[in-house]
Amino acid sequence: MREFALTLHVRIHDSITALRRAHAIGDDDLATAQAGEVEDLVEIAARHGIDIAGYAALSPTG
Repeated sequence: MREFALTLHVRIHDSITALRRAHAIGDDDLATAQAGEVEDLVEIAARHGIDIAGYAALSPTG
C-alpha cells in the first residue's frame, strides 16, 4: 500500500503541475482535462484512505 500511496502522490503532484502550466499558457481545454484528472486522483485517494492533506490548496494558481 505504501508504494500505491507514493505513486498516487506523485501523480497528483504531476497533474497539478500540468494544470498550472495549462492555465499559464491559456489552454482552457487542457486545463479542464487536467482538473478532471486531479479530481479523479483525489477521489481515488479518498476511497483508499490516503492522506492528501499536503494538497489542501488544490487551486490551479495555489
